[in-house]
Amino acid sequence: MFRKLMFSLFIIFLLLTTFVFAEDYLTLEDLKPSLTNSPLYKIYQAQCNSSLQEYYLAYSSLKPQLSLQISYNQGETSVTLNNVTSTSESKSGNLSLNFSQILFTKGQAGINVKLAELNLEQAKNDFKNNVQNLYYQFLQNFYNLYLAQEQLKIYEESYKLAKRQEEVAEKQFKDGLINEISFMDYKQKAKLAEINYNSAKNNLELSYKSLENLLGKNLPRKPVKLDVKYEPVTYSYDELISRLYSNNLTIKNSSIDVEKAKINLEKSNIPSWNISVSGSFTSGNTTYALSFDTQNYALNASINPSWGTSQKSLYSSENIWNFRISFSTPILDGGSKNISKNQAQLSLESSQINYDKTKKDIELSFLKTYYNLLIAQESIKQKELVLEQKKANLEAQKIRYNLGLITDLDLKNYEIDYMQANYDLESSILNFNLQKVQLFILLGDLEVN
Repeated sequence: MFRKLMFSLFIIFLLLTTFVFAEDYLTLEDLKPSLTNSPLYKIYQAQCNSSLQEYYLAYSSLKPQLSLQISYNQGETSVTLNNVTSTSESKSGNLSLNFSQILFTKGQAGINVKLAELNLEQAKNDFKNNVQNLYYQFLQNFYNLYLAQEQLKIYEESYKLAKRQEEVAEKQFKDGLINEISFMDYKQKAKLAEINYNSAKNNLELSYKSLENLLGKNLPRKPVKLDVKYEPVTYSYDELISRLYSNNLTIKNSSIDVEKAKINLEKSNIPSWNISVSGSFTSGNTTYALSFDTQNYALNASINPSWGTSQKSLYSSENIWNFRISFSTPILDGGSKNISKNQAQLSLESSQINYDKTKKDIELSFLKTYYNLLIAQESIKQKELVLEQKKANLEAQKIRYNLGLITDLDLKNYEIDYMQANYDLESSILNFNLQKVQLFILLGDLEVN
């Protein structure tokens, strides 16, 4: 029993020790959720929400509108008849209930809704594109932070080695084994290594600050942990180019500009004339009215009951109806109608030219990114060969060190060479991964969850 208790306590102590002394890291997975709270993300979200509200505002004009108005009047009225003036007190009230509904979307309101829909679609594309680019910046800053950390490790080891070499050189100089010039060379190398080391520390801090600025939050100065790996490119240019034209968000927005220009041209061709039909029917003290016009294709209906008391009141016992039709058209408009048509036509032509140019620009950007990706992939292969060579050389030097053929300082040089080769490989891999992200952004395929 005692042994079981001691064993359990030992396990608990071991777990607590592991938990307390385990080193904490900054990782991509931990920081990625912070993107949605970053200043840029909030700005992009606000811009998209603004377009959404504008769409709701435009769309609200197509929904039924109902309003109520109540009025009350009290006062005195005087009537003079045959030089005799009589004064009476009057009290009256009126209630007006108005209903309006756009029946067709051919008018101004319908066109405004179509434009608002296209503006909203563009805003959503802009938001997605901005978030993708924000994620790219996040990756770039995090990769830079990781590389700055790894570079600092190399410069720290180089600085320690240079200081030890300086100490050995100083002793050799005092013993007369080397001259002053050789000794000064070692001192100069140590000073240069110190400068590089301090510069690397500053660069690491700047990398932390850059990432903090992007995320809009302070970060603890923890070590950065990153699993550096890559997946080779297996798709061809021809496979991707069709996806580019159909999915690229910039091309999509440019095509929407063409659609908006077409709608504005349609809007400029709306006839200036207007036909309005209205009618009313009064029964007792209640009036019913109905109207329709071709400007917004809106149907309006109202009910207006009224009531009042007066010492002199006349009421008709018969129903009264009224019907009215009107036609209006401008005769002289100063040429504004034709000017609007010409502007809309020019805008359509300009948007079509811009669409064609955008497609070519995006295709060129895609081509550059794709070829840069292939070059980055070849660079990785070359860096892998260099790393293998440095590793083999390091293993050989370890054997020589064990045989006493080289000093520990010589071996440290080879270890630093290996660290540098590994750093160069990781830098190439991260550059390749960034190029791939850029490619996916152009293809509109990057999902930022």
